Amino acid sequence: MWTRKQEQRLYNERLRGWIIYLLYKAKPKPMEMAGLLHMLDARNMPIPRRRLAEEVDYLRSSRLLRVFPQRSDKELDEMAQAKWIQRYADCDNDEEVGDMLCVRITTAGINFQDGVTDKMDGISRVE
Repeated sequence: MWTRKQEQRLYNERLRGWIIYLLYKAKPKPMEMAGLLHMLDARNMPIPRRRLAEEVDYLRSSRLLRVFPQRSDKELDEMAQAKWIQRYADCDNDEEVGDMLCVRITTAGINFQDGVTDKMDGISRVE
């Protein structure tokens, strides 16, 4: 018998796995957060902007993905990425953010999806 907490943990792990999988399939291109939100919805995992920002921040802090504004020409440090994610979470639409926020998978994320690295706690690999 599953408890509500266990069900929520499994859902979170699966959601994170789907985010990694979708970015893996899009590589080497980045994906806009709005597109990622739409793709998750199409896979019957609808979530609000704030929740997407939370999960992207979790995966970013695990070094599986990176975020950047669409018009950026330089790599952002950890603090700048966190601030962009926070701005995205606090806005109701992309126009308020000021620039489209994009996400791309890192080498660590690719290795995770390929099964090269060991299982990571908190993320379920989608195959």
